[in-house]
Amino acid sequence: MSYLTCGAWLFWIATQPNLATRPGAVFERHRTEVVHQAATPAHEIFFSWGYNGDHYTTSDLHVSQPSLGNDFTLADVQARDSKPWGNIIGHSLFVPQYNVRGGIFFNERWGLEVALDHMKWIVRQDQDVAISGTLNGTAGESRVTLTPDVLRYQLNNGANPVFINAVRRVRLRGEPKRTGSISLLAKAGGGPAMPHTENTLFGEPNEKGFQFFHGWAIDAAIGIRVHIYKRLYFEGEDKLVYVRYFGVKVDRGTARHNIKANEFILSAGVSFR
Repeated sequence: MSYLTCGAWLFWIATQPNLATRPGAVFERHRTEVVHQAATPAHEIFFSWGYNGDHYTTSDLHVSQPSLGNDFTLADVQARDSKPWGNIIGHSLFVPQYNVRGGIFFNERWGLEVALDHMKWIVRQDQDVAISGTLNGTAGESRVTLTPDVLRYQLNNGANPVFINAVRRVRLRGEPKRTGSISLLAKAGGGPAMPHTENTLFGEPNEKGFQFFHGWAIDAAIGIRVHIYKRLYFEGEDKLVYVRYFGVKVDRGTARHNIKANEFILSAGVSFR
C-alpha cells in the first residue's frame, strides 16, 4: 500500500458517518437522541495482542566512530524481518514479532490507542552496498560487501516504536461490541522508539541493551475489527510506519538510520464498557 493510497483511505474514513443503516433508522436515531440527549456516552475500553510481518524499503546507515577516524554512510541497505508467521506455533508468546494495543473509544466514532510494535529490523548479509565518507581517516567512495566481519547489524530484540494514535471508527455492520459486528478503523499518530540493537562492526561488537528514546516514529493504518463473540474480536491491520533512529550504540561510536515499513498485523482482543 502506498503512502498516497493510505492517506486517501484515512481521509475517506474520517469524513464518513456511520454506514450501517436500515429502514426507519433515521426516525429511531432521532427518538434515541431525544431520550438520551442528557446521558453521557459510554466509554469502551479495549486491549489486544497480535503478531506482525514487515516489508522494508532500503535505508542509509550512517556510522560515526571519532576515535577511529570513521564517519561514513552505507547507502541503500536492505533489511528483513525475523521468523515467518508459521514459526509462531511452538514458541514463546513473544516470538517472533508481536504487537500490544490498549485504548479507549470516547464515543461510537472516536478513540485513542497506545500501541507497541515489536518489529525486528535485520540487515541482510552478503549484500553489496556503496560506502562514502571517511574511513580510517581517509575520505573516499567505494563499494563493500556486508559480510559478518564487516557489518552485522540488527534490531533483533525489537525496533520497538511506541505510538499514541487517534482512532476513527466507521460501523459497517451491527452495533459495536456485539457478536457479528464489523467496523472499519483508521489510525494515525506517533511517539518514541526504544531500540535494542545487536551489532558487530569490523569484527567488534557493541554494548547490547535497550536504548530508551533513541528514536521517534509516525504511523498511519487501516484496520477491520470483527467481534466474533460479544466482547471478543479479531482485527486485521495494514500499516505504514516511519521510524528515525539516532545515537544507536556501535563499537566506540554511534549509528543513525531510518525504517520505512509496510506492517501487516493480526490481533485478538477484548473490549468492555
